[in-house]
Amino acid sequence: MSKMSNYLETALANHCLMGSGFSQPDEIVIALTSGVPQDSDDGSTIPEIPLTINGSGTGYARVSLGDPAVSGDSRWVELSGVATINGNVTFNTALVDWGWVSGIAIVDNSGHGSGNLLFYSELTNPRIMYTGDGPRVNDEALSITFK
Repeated sequence: MSKMSNYLETALANHCLMGSGFSQPDEIVIALTSGVPQDSDDGSTIPEIPLTINGSGTGYARVSLGDPAVSGDSRWVELSGVATINGNVTFNTALVDWGWVSGIAIVDNSGHGSGNLLFYSELTNPRIMYTGDGPRVNDEALSITFK
């Protein structure tokens, strides 16, 4: 995962090269998407898995990795400009069929449909999530590259 949102690119450019500061997010959160987010998306416009389908709760929720200032050093390992997730990230079990899951997003708010999009990527192994599936990002399977 190495695609950065317009929001983050602008914030970092302004922070490094101009007079604007950029505060570290209070929370880092992983979301699953039914399509691949775009640079211009935010937490409300990413094609995120819905909370309800046909009036039934899906069981889907974003997974918070917590405040990076508190838990970031234990959740990520950085080596030569590549930050890799440390430990498994487990999503709730699907209570109904979620349909196609083909993307992942890192946002700064655990509330569904909120926050700023930071990073995103298409999954290398997209699939349909059926009732009873428990999606998981395995240890070291998620990396963010700054190039």
